[in-house]
Amino acid sequence: MDAGVIPGTFLLLLSLLVLLVVLILRGRKGPIPSVRPLPAFQDIRTEAGYAAESGGAVHIALGNGGLYGEDSVTSLAGLQVVESLADIAVSYGAPPIITVGDPTLLPLAQDVLRRAYERNGAAESYDPGKVRFVAPSPVAYAAGAANLVATGKVTANVTTGAFGHEVSLLADAGARRDLPQLAAAADPAAIGALYPTTDRLAVGEELYAAGAQMTDERRYLTSLVAQDILRLILILLMLGSAVIGFMGR
Repeated sequence: MDAGVIPGTFLLLLSLLVLLVVLILRGRKGPIPSVRPLPAFQDIRTEAGYAAESGGAVHIALGNGGLYGEDSVTSLAGLQVVESLADIAVSYGAPPIITVGDPTLLPLAQDVLRRAYERNGAAESYDPGKVRFVAPSPVAYAAGAANLVATGKVTANVTTGAFGHEVSLLADAGARRDLPQLAAAADPAAIGALYPTTDRLAVGEELYAAGAQMTDERRYLTSLVAQDILRLILILLMLGSAVIGFMGR
């Protein structure tokens, strides 16, 4: 390996980190940054309103990813989405039912729901039983969550987090009841399983951007803008390296 590659890479990463910090600090003042829209979750207020009118609930499936391993970032992104959805549902008086397939997600999801009640001035109504640990294996979790969708008073089905092909069980249960289905997934197997069942699907990096777009919190929006700029810089650097390499032949 070229001796200059490691120092150059370090300087690049350091420069990108400094840029990220500067953008976040500047984003604390002035107007709230605007970001690209995410159609997948635009109808969530309508679904929460219908759940309140019908006495039902929106089901949110967080998948089997935990706070360790390769799915940790995906699970945290799913929790950001849950934070916004919980606020909306609780404000309508129709708290969601949240299912998880990893025990490390259970206390975090319960805390997200509890804080949603507190922000809406209804802390005394918080019910930790609204967050349910179903099963630790992907297929068993998907089957258990699908049974809840098929037999419970669920009026809409939301899947966001770490899923694989087993999510087809959950999506099929919602499709059989003709429920509105809103989804966000990063795994290609999950995207392939969800695509035929809903036209409201956030794909790939849209899952990681969904929390910022839905919460409208300045810290999340500024971070998202910074990430987009860094991504553009990296793409330009890769293209530039490819062009220089081609011209050097």
